[in-house]
Amino acid sequence: MSIPANTRSFRIRLALQTILVSGALVAAFGIAAWWYASQTLERSVDDRIIAPAQRVWSRIDPYTTDEEFKTIADLVFGTSPAHDATNAVLVVQEHTQGETLFATPNAPKDLDVYFRACFPTLEEINRVPPEGAPGMPGGRRRLGRPPGAEFDDLLGLPPAPGPSPPEGQELPFRPQMPMVREPTTFTARSGGIDWRFGAFGSPSYTIFIGLSLTDYYAEVNRMARWYAGAGALGLMCAGLAALWTSKRAMRPLERVVSTAQRLTASDLAERIHLSQDDDREFAQLIDVLNGMMERLQASFQQAVRFTADASHELKTPLAIMLATLDDAVRHSQPGSAEHDHFVSLFDEANRLKKITQCLLLLSQADAGRLPTHPETYDLSADLGRLVEDGEILCEQAGLTLETQIQPGIEVHADRALLRQVFQNLLSNAIKYNRPNGKVTLRLARGENCVLFALTNNGPAIPAENQARLFERFFRGDSAHTRKTDGFGLGLNIATELARANGAELRLVRSDGDETTFEVRLNCPPTL
Repeated sequence: MSIPANTRSFRIRLALQTILVSGALVAAFGIAAWWYASQTLERSVDDRIIAPAQRVWSRIDPYTTDEEFKTIADLVFGTSPAHDATNAVLVVQEHTQGETLFATPNAPKDLDVYFRACFPTLEEINRVPPEGAPGMPGGRRRLGRPPGAEFDDLLGLPPAPGPSPPEGQELPFRPQMPMVREPTTFTARSGGIDWRFGAFGSPSYTIFIGLSLTDYYAEVNRMARWYAGAGALGLMCAGLAALWTSKRAMRPLERVVSTAQRLTASDLAERIHLSQDDDREFAQLIDVLNGMMERLQASFQQAVRFTADASHELKTPLAIMLATLDDAVRHSQPGSAEHDHFVSLFDEANRLKKITQCLLLLSQADAGRLPTHPETYDLSADLGRLVEDGEILCEQAGLTLETQIQPGIEVHADRALLRQVFQNLLSNAIKYNRPNGKVTLRLARGENCVLFALTNNGPAIPAENQARLFERFFRGDSAHTRKTDGFGLGLNIATELARANGAELRLVRSDGDETTFEVRLNCPPTL
């Protein structure tokens, strides 16, 4: 049985489904991990903004001048020519006019709209307590090391500017910069570069400290590429593992298929090997199939024995009936009703004898006990007798016989069985021909084979009948009438006899005015 063109491999489909599921899981995990990592990086950027902001805020007060801002910026960011420029910027903007009081050299110039949106409202400014109120953020504090300056030594920063008090003298107070609102962060784009800013507002001005997101985006892209590469590698490994796993899982099915392919009607003794490594489900399947084959073998052998025994037992009664009817026909008056009755019975008994012989032959073929006596002989010369018989039969039927026999073709086969194959084909070609038709017999040597072809001009065989043409007892006339003599076993017998000789019988074509059957025989080893 041929495999349909659209049949899909279960092994490949299992591997693809595994890759699909694994890919979805890997993609979901990768996206979640990338999102979490990018959020962590974004929070780290905000932390990198708040850290210098705290250092700047601890060094300023309401009276800090531009020169002092420059000094603080140089200390915190290293923006002077004596330091390497960093990607951090400091911008100080006044609230009333929105003017920039101070900006580091690397600060973007076109972000005033973003800056103004972060200015505190008048209501927020009015909520700030007046300077000097005790215990309030706007109160006064002692000079000296500002809050957070204890980390300057660890960070490698120089001490905050300002006069040092004399030894033993009480430190004077200076005003503390009040915080109007909690620091806010935002992202802005300038000159093709994205910046992350933190806004820190006082009653008079707002300080903006920003970091370029170039390194952040580079890190995010690097993580995305890493996740994509790892995901692709994971999918490839999952696919290879799925193929390997499916191959191991399909081994029992491969044994089932190979064993089933070796099963024939003449040999049902094959059984599927059961391995200790087989899974329970496959072991159950193999056990069921082996039991089914045992039952089929027993049933088939019983049917073959019955057919052979019945055919053999019918031979003697049929021979007696034929002899008795033949004697009755000879002793009856020709032309009488009794004579016609005996002749009809004789014909039917003779027909029954032929069917019995055919059934016996087929039962032997099914059981693999068809006796064959192969020999190497000249087939071209042997076909001479068939051609002579064909010419007589064609002349009686008003047909023309044409032959195209290549001389000197030798084959290795059973002469009697192969001759019966050709006779059956010739008989059918004459029976199913049209008046004044033609029968063409060809024999030629092909590539590593010998081709025997028989063509007649009979009506085309319907397409729906061509697939069943070699079945037993199948005839083209659905009512099984006897308009054409026969009982539907000729082609089946010819097929079995050809197979017994290592040959193949097939229908080549049947359309229009021609129907062609072909027998392909293997050449003998000596050729």
